[in-house]
This record gives sequence, structure tokens and C-alpha cells, in this order.
Amino acid sequence: MGTLVMKKTFLREWLEWLALACVVASVIILFVGRIIIISGDSMRPTLEDGDIVITGKLSAIWHQPQPGDIYGFTSEAEEGILIKRVVAVPGDLIAIDGGILSVNGAVQQEEYINGVMGPWTNLEPMLVPADHYFLMGDNRDRSLDSRDPAIGSIDTGQLQGRVVWRLWPLSGFGPVVP
Repeated sequence: MGTLVMKKTFLREWLEWLALACVVASVIILFVGRIIIISGDSMRPTLEDGDIVITGKLSAIWHQPQPGDIYGFTSEAEEGILIKRVVAVPGDLIAIDGGILSVNGAVQQEEYINGVMGPWTNLEPMLVPADHYFLMGDNRDRSLDSRDPAIGSIDTGQLQGRVVWRLWPLSGFGPVVP
């Protein structure tokens, strides 16, 4: 009596590989990164409404947040994850006078922002507390960020990961650099 040998069809083999890829991607997203769809225009022109990005959850282990980095964070003042740029780190003295941002007395030159802040934008000098960061959107006049007292400086525990990769649109596919 002969043995019956079952050959996998191309479709079945392809589906098995697809299932494996989904499991691996799910594990990576759960433990290493998170996929976020950008909603709103507070990070224009760097990130647009509808862009899809990946945040690296473990990035704080090997990379302390630095000015210029883009991070996702949570806040009791707003649902979901907010995406903003780090402008000051613990121990920095930050101030905004007439729409001009200064950190430790130095006026910041930020080529990535969407125009200057309105001259009505002011923030009395404040020291960023230990284990906190001051984050702002690139579209300064249309951003809910650390300038708002309901959000304030962001505690390290609120950080959800550094934005590291843009998935969509395909024209912008690749690393998100500060």
C-alpha cells in the first residue's frame, strides 16, 4: 500500500506565512512600538493629519528624550495619545515672550516649525521639573501642548514612545528624523 503525501498548495503556504507575519508584527507592536494615526494639524509641516507613524516604546531605555525628538504622551486633559516635539528637558529654564521661545536664555532657532508663534503667546519663565519634559507642536498657533496649564510639563511616566517611523503616506515612508 502506498503512502499518501499531501502537498501544500501555494495559497495555504502563503496564508501560513501571512499568519506568522501578523503574529510577529503584533508582538513587536505590543512590546516594542505602537502604530498611531495622526489626527489634526498641530505637528504640521512635520506630520500631517492622516499620517501613520510608529512610536518606539522602549526608546527611553537607550535614548533619553532630547530637544527636537518627537514623542507620544498621554494627558488627563485629552483622550488618546498626543504627538509633540520635546523643546526642553529636566532642569531647563523655558520662557516665551511675544511668541519667541527661549530655553536657558537662548532664543531657539527651529526650522521645523510652521511659522512663528503669534506675538500674543507668552509663558513666564519656568524651570522644567526633574523627570519632566516640555513638549510643543510644530504648528505652534494650533497646538494643545505643555503651554496649556491642563497639560503642563510631561512626566516621564506619561511618555508613550518616540516617533521613529512614518508608514503613511508612502511618499513619506521612512524614519522620522528630528
